[in-house]
Amino acid sequence: MRSDPLSPSRLLQALELFGPQARPYNFDDHFDCWGLVQRAFDWVDDGFDMNQEALDETTMGNWQEIGRRDELVPGDLLTTHPQPDPAYHVVFYCGRFGGHDLVYDSSPRGLVPLFDGRGAIVDDRAIHTRYARATETTDRLRDDGGAYLRLWHERMRYFHKGLHARLLAGGAAEERDLVALRRAAGLDGLPFYCRRRLPLDARGREVYDNAATRHLDYYVPDGAPVPDDLYEAVMERGERTALQARPPAPLVLSSPGWGVAEGPLVVSWRYPAGAVVSGCRIEVWEETRDLWRHRLQRHDHDEPLTSFEVSEEALRAGGRYAVVVYARGADGFSGSAVAPFLYRPAAGDPLLEYNPARPRALRPDVGESVRPEIPVELTWEIAAPDLNQVKAAVAVFEDVGCLAQGAERVFACEQKGADAAACRCAVPAAALRPGRAYYWYVTPTNAGGHDAFAPAEGVFCVGERG
Repeated sequence: MRSDPLSPSRLLQALELFGPQARPYNFDDHFDCWGLVQRAFDWVDDGFDMNQEALDETTMGNWQEIGRRDELVPGDLLTTHPQPDPAYHVVFYCGRFGGHDLVYDSSPRGLVPLFDGRGAIVDDRAIHTRYARATETTDRLRDDGGAYLRLWHERMRYFHKGLHARLLAGGAAEERDLVALRRAAGLDGLPFYCRRRLPLDARGREVYDNAATRHLDYYVPDGAPVPDDLYEAVMERGERTALQARPPAPLVLSSPGWGVAEGPLVVSWRYPAGAVVSGCRIEVWEETRDLWRHRLQRHDHDEPLTSFEVSEEALRAGGRYAVVVYARGADGFSGSAVAPFLYRPAAGDPLLEYNPARPRALRPDVGESVRPEIPVELTWEIAAPDLNQVKAAVAVFEDVGCLAQGAERVFACEQKGADAAACRCAVPAAALRPGRAYYWYVTPTNAGGHDAFAPAEGVFCVGERG
């Protein structure tokens, strides 16, 4: 591991960049606990790969069992096991506040504290997100979990010795108070969700509006669109334009076929009209059979390239890969354009029946208000609809998003052939009520008869009668 000193402030800044905006937890190595670790150190140490230091049987000696909590310092990396295990989990120790030890934890569960002004806990609760989501390897739509400051839990048994030494050299033992540490890092004393309750959804649950990051399949290279310290004010004032300072994500034009047998393996893309792009980042990721993703390559370019060829020397037969492209502008990196492919699969590989295509650009969406008592036209886009969407199933729910939780539909339709390829569906006015929010989902089926790995979700509201 790198041996240069590292301050807790630097790690706290990284956690605020890559942990906020409540991306729901998914076990896919990008929105899980280890995904947060990878991105934090990628930023702190400019591309350093923590996998080689902490994540397999050869790295067990890098971990030490925790004796007393007082031996830990803010920034310590804690884990349940010294190597991957079915119950493996990892968190960052952040320090203390009001007599409570706190960790930064990307998890499907865990208690998020709400403090009063004196440091006493008013409540410890779960927080849900406005938009359900799935990523390519986690087909269940989720609106729970995510990366938050949470209360210590007793499962943590080991700390990373190399990181601990770097933190000590960076002065970590001098201060343990989390509020003081965060302020020294230029952050608010506590995240806003630890200082006040969040709005409630139709089920009475506290909800974090994750509109700014709901579209992200991978963490963007320089973090969230808006820091958590500013996110609350931006969302409450409705200044959504503040979330659009970075360039829009590139659009993939062509990519290796799913189940490609030979090269050349070329991905091409374009940048949306009007986007001001000064460069790009291209990454190649491999997904292992245990569903953990590992970055194989990273290429930064000072010009906006529009194609990339993957070297077959880096690939193995039967492996699953993704080329991920980000546009770079004056205000940072865009969200990602992802081109997944299965390389030289054996006959009968179950992944041959996997459908990676998913709709995008759903409209109306992001809570847009539509006029009452008239039909609402739902539209979306999908790459190569004549191949990727020979059938489309649309479902609409009132006030409750969670399609996976069995909510009752207020409208459903199924389109085929040319009707499906048109990427539009009209919801009759009689199915909608003024003053209500509606969550709608579209699931495409490709020419091979395989459904997309998960539906895409949009949200709109029907205005009150005039």
